[in-house]
Amino acid sequence: MTFTQLRILLAVARTGNMTRAAEELNTTQSAVSHALRGLESELGLSLLVRGSHGVSLTAAGRAVRRRATLILTQLEALEQEVAAARGADTGSLRVGVIPSANARLLPRILRLYGEAHPRVRLTVIEGSDGEVLDWLRTGAADVGTLTAGAVPADVAGLVTRPLATDRMLAVLPGGHALAERASVPVAELARHPFIMSTGGCEPLITALARAAGASLRCHYRVRDTGSILAMVAEGLGVTVVPELSLPAHHPGVHAVPLEPASERTILLALPADPLPAATAFAELAGVLGTS
Repeated sequence: MTFTQLRILLAVARTGNMTRAAEELNTTQSAVSHALRGLESELGLSLLVRGSHGVSLTAAGRAVRRRATLILTQLEALEQEVAAARGADTGSLRVGVIPSANARLLPRILRLYGEAHPRVRLTVIEGSDGEVLDWLRTGAADVGTLTAGAVPADVAGLVTRPLATDRMLAVLPGGHALAERASVPVAELARHPFIMSTGGCEPLITALARAAGASLRCHYRVRDTGSILAMVAEGLGVTVVPELSLPAHHPGVHAVPLEPASERTILLALPADPLPAATAFAELAGVLGTS
């Protein structure tokens, strides 16, 4: 059994696809398949179920993945600590991010971290709050961003700190009757066709509507913010999005604060025993996120 085989298993488990895993690891699909067959042969177990829609882990595969995650996390920590003792700054760091934080909050942090730690290999994985939380739990990500309400109160082994606050905004087609208002109540939005974001903000938006005693007329349910804004620009409906998820220029739409004002908190999350590279990232992000 080799570390390479374990890394390949984790990549395949994360992507659910051997081709994507090979691309992520900068190798070939045949090398991925060969490594996994060798691991299964050595263990005497089937680790994967191969189907027309990709691959998934068997029960034994999930058990091996948990142990492989622990092994590789400890190996990475050892390598980084040894490098630090030598005065070097090497290793890898996997950052799990929610889309809104990745759009405008993280790029500057990533750039400055890369400049300060040029020999650390940075990998960014974008996903919903639930996906990022799962990646942190399983070791697929070493540090991540989460929405405050997305972290269960009983989650263990995770340390979080506030990174930024983010206003929730009503987004309307240009020329809409509500677009010239200084602020818009959620109850007013409920009178128009609504485009619901399914990228992670749906629970917060639903809670805002419930607090206003309103029922949103969800005509569309869309994950990608760019697609949502394009649909709003075409007059297909209105929506509510976090300010951080809006691009610097969004022609055809108008963003207005909600009434009453609503904010969400973006958290930086990392394991209780983080990698040195993750600690350095968190320290830098904490300074920049509040500046």
